[in-house]
Amino acid sequence: MKIFNAFKLACFGLWANKFRVLSAMMGIVIGIFAVLVLISIAVGVKDTLLKQMGSLGAEQILVMPGRVLDSANGQKDFLSGLTSVPSTLTYEDAKAVEAVPNVKSVTPQLETVSKAAYGEQNVQAVLVGSTDQYSRIQHAGLSEGRFFTKEEQEGKQRVVVLGHNIHDALLGETAERDSGVGNTPVAEEKAWWQRALDSLMTGTIVSAQETTLVGQKLKVGEVDYTVIGVLEPNATLGSSTDNNVVMPIETALANTDMKYLNKMIVEANNTDVIDEVDGAVFSAIKQNHREIDFSVVKQDQMLGAIQNVTKILQVMLLGITATALFISGMGIMNVMSMSVRERTREIGVRKAIGATTFEIMAQFFFETLLLCLMGGLIGIGFGYVFMEAWNHYIDAFTLVLPLWAIKLALASTLVIGGLFGIYPASKAARMKPSRALRFE
Repeated sequence: MKIFNAFKLACFGLWANKFRVLSAMMGIVIGIFAVLVLISIAVGVKDTLLKQMGSLGAEQILVMPGRVLDSANGQKDFLSGLTSVPSTLTYEDAKAVEAVPNVKSVTPQLETVSKAAYGEQNVQAVLVGSTDQYSRIQHAGLSEGRFFTKEEQEGKQRVVVLGHNIHDALLGETAERDSGVGNTPVAEEKAWWQRALDSLMTGTIVSAQETTLVGQKLKVGEVDYTVIGVLEPNATLGSSTDNNVVMPIETALANTDMKYLNKMIVEANNTDVIDEVDGAVFSAIKQNHREIDFSVVKQDQMLGAIQNVTKILQVMLLGITATALFISGMGIMNVMSMSVRERTREIGVRKAIGATTFEIMAQFFFETLLLCLMGGLIGIGFGYVFMEAWNHYIDAFTLVLPLWAIKLALASTLVIGGLFGIYPASKAARMKPSRALRFE
């Protein structure tokens, strides 16, 4: 019963000092908000990377320039074991890998930065030379037109497939002139802050227009190409195709300065032969190289490397979170200590009319606990609203708020309230009634 009365008096005490409570609560609100946002970013980035790497398929192998050394436990050390050397992988290496038994497909990729021009529009783009398997391997759907065929690849046809952003950027002024005479409706443009955030995550973002370049000719570098397709928007973290111009690899080798591959994705017939194919691919490429300046990495090795990176990220965020909560707790303790000093006469009167030391201590302890709990709930609310807004407007990656993060936030508020509420509560409880009544 005494605990219930102390709880009730704590509620009255908080209500009677609303402005002080709000100011003290802000530290907890900001701290819990930061905790949830940081956790959701870490989990969201981790899930996005794992999803992207997992989309390769368990039967796929990545061949990349540079040497990824093994760590002490036999895992690929992508953090400190990746040597930085120019690529020496060639299309001939890809042809050699195609002859390896149990290899289903090989998708080599050339990449460079070039300029694409259509009419008066001139934009920078990532020029990609690859095979007819590119759209399937990259999970890049088409919004218009089609992808180039194997026959067009072998015939070195000058055809290209445009990324979503490049297509829209090249149509910018043309669409505006057409819309001026009422022929073409213009899509609503994103807000400036939304375009800025998207730009930071995925590159140059432009407003979409209701026209198409499929069937038109454009200039990449100094050569004319025919547009045969447009890729669907794919603004994902680290692997967006929105700013790409994709052409057959044979065409790229014949019409550009690109010579060496940026990577090669090898697909085995099934997962049962993945280890065998991994070793055979390494041996096939090694025969064309004087030294081992490339790496052959299976999907499970890449996933293990990502797990290691995310563990480091989580430890870093844990340190930031603990610091933020500690600072918030110190602020709460200081505010409640000042509250005890301001209410000295109140404490003296209560003790003079019979309140016990336990009741005084319980009242101020519950005040601190309730203050922290309310701040935590408000911080959770703000964090949820922020994540919903982010996921609605930003396409780069999705923020994920796991249930354990909410439980951690609530538990943190109770721990902060308990730890940092003890001192002001005990300070109030130790006051002598005679001194407290004489306090001015």
